Amino acid sequence: MSSTFPDPAHPATPAPLAGDIARRRARLGLLAFLIAVPISWALFSQLEPIWTRIMPLEGFTFMATATLLGAVLAVVPLVAIIGFVLAIWFGVDSVYMAKRRASRLLDQFIVAVALVVWFSPALFGVVTAGRAIYEGRIHFVRPPRDYFLATDPIAFWEGVGFWLIMSGLFSFLAWRYWRPRLLLTPAAQD
Repeated sequence: MSSTFPDPAHPATPAPLAGDIARRRARLGLLAFLIAVPISWALFSQLEPIWTRIMPLEGFTFMATATLLGAVLAVVPLVAIIGFVLAIWFGVDSVYMAKRRASRLLDQFIVAVALVVWFSPALFGVVTAGRAIYEGRIHFVRPPRDYFLATDPIAFWEGVGFWLIMSGLFSFLAWRYWRPRLLLTPAAQD
């Protein structure tokens, strides 16, 4: 038989708020990132010695260990990337949601790091275009091409325009994400 009165021996724990849940998810993402990055670095930096131990193996043992190594080399960096993205995403969400404990300094740090992460692709494009104008040469990696202002001005300015257009696109996407968060009135935040 249940009672409608609270039991003093078993106090009810309050339900976690949305900001607390998001902060916990951000911590888990950050933990996955912090664990996966050193493992990735250790694996890729020691790949040659690891592979020299696998090479002499034959048959099923070789296939199993080579497949396992390939899977680990594929999965661990992916865990690091996904952990980083989740840490940023849920960290920002936790700043703008109700929480049990306010942590103004941590919230400001999270917002600052997330702003840098969100706007860095746009900044990279602007810096690349500015560097190309300064040097009079723009370089593309795939396919490997160099366009010089002095010898091929049309292709050069098309390359500069490409980086400026991409910077505008990345800025627009970042601004669309951040606009509702940064322009909140104090009454709307509560």
